[in-house]
Amino acid sequence: MLSIAVEDIKKLTDGVFYNVGEVSLGVQHIKGICIDSRTIEPEEIFWCIRGERFDGHEFVGEALARGALFAVVESDYIQRFPLDGKALFAVPDTLKALQELAHNQRKKYSFPVLAITGSNGKTTTKEMIAHILQARMNIHKTKGNRNNQIGCPLTMLQMTEMHEAAVMEIGSNHFGEIETLTKLVSPSHALITLIGDTHLEFLNDRAGVAREKLSLFDGLKPGATAYINADDPFIAAYRREGLRYIRYGFDAQADYNGVYGAMDTKGCGTLILNDREIPLQVPGIHNVRNALAAATVALDLGMEMDDVAAGLASFRGYEKRMQVVGWNGVTILNDCYNANPASMKLAIDSLVQIGHTGRAVMAVGDMNELGVKEDEMHRDVLNHAMNNGVDKIFIVGDKMHKAFAAMDDVKSGKIKPCSNVASMSDCLARYLKPGDILLLKGSRSLQMEKILAYLP
Repeated sequence: MLSIAVEDIKKLTDGVFYNVGEVSLGVQHIKGICIDSRTIEPEEIFWCIRGERFDGHEFVGEALARGALFAVVESDYIQRFPLDGKALFAVPDTLKALQELAHNQRKKYSFPVLAITGSNGKTTTKEMIAHILQARMNIHKTKGNRNNQIGCPLTMLQMTEMHEAAVMEIGSNHFGEIETLTKLVSPSHALITLIGDTHLEFLNDRAGVAREKLSLFDGLKPGATAYINADDPFIAAYRREGLRYIRYGFDAQADYNGVYGAMDTKGCGTLILNDREIPLQVPGIHNVRNALAAATVALDLGMEMDDVAAGLASFRGYEKRMQVVGWNGVTILNDCYNANPASMKLAIDSLVQIGHTGRAVMAVGDMNELGVKEDEMHRDVLNHAMNNGVDKIFIVGDKMHKAFAAMDDVKSGKIKPCSNVASMSDCLARYLKPGDILLLKGSRSLQMEKILAYLP
């Protein structure tokens, strides 16, 4: 149940009700807001969104038949579809109306709201922060990766007076998206994990990525807190009057200085902070960096060091993000959620650092949205793997295949091209032996995790 009344819907700009009775107009707590007619439940509101593949307006009748209280539609729906007594609320733009409703919900509460973005690590860092804070607070957080212009407002609408802090993830792959979401979320605290080569097809280069990510800090209100990764040159150089800055890092002077401790045989590192050794349960040196960011936020928000250490030490990897699974004596690193050059290289480094008695093997797919440098970046990743101890590389996707074709014969001998994920799984099942370690990684569109389902 949401802490939103139909009265809140009435206040949306230029909205008009059609065929909605007095009983529905008086509802004090809306059961939910749903954008998928297949999953809507009675007394929820069906919110029509125009997407790339589907237009929610085409499913209004189905949603109402399933018991929706009414449907929120765009004003031209009245001309495009027969009204036929349907219970509707018409607005000029349903997405903007959803964001307006979410922003109005945000303004009801004064508890800390942290917004997180960055090229890598934002979801894991968000989960780490929430995991630490929830030991002492009732935390609201972005579920999964609902960090875009639809998922973010849907998450905000679930804020209630029971919450004591919120941790919101903000994503972007086009200029201006973070600016829009920052205005929507109105964060009191903000963190940018790092600036890397992501979404270059739309953001052009790393400087463009920096401009888009740093717009989170640009959009903060005076007095808000910006957590600065002092080891990232783009973030460390940020300056703006009126903000409160908290710096963290390993290699630069900072308010919170971390030290990389030893790694165990599973590739899990140790964060040393304030002379406290905190062993992590998630593999990869990059997760030590994420842990320092999370610790910085938690300590700044008033958590005790004991709580921070306990929270980080008990944190387990998020699904498809350096998730460790086993198969027939093989250790598998499921890092399939997404891929870009920086995260791919970090995953490769983690692969070869984890203790194993067999071979280090990769099954990797294309990296998308890299723009004009995509050929060079795919070759660079394959070279990084071959030069850093990977024994065999299975590849899938047109971009990986193109990079493979440009390799010389000596290097290409380590690479096995596969036509699709199913055939890759067959090849892996025949190749892998107990003691081997396997990394699965690729852009989301390839759904590399299906390999786990295909393995016999």
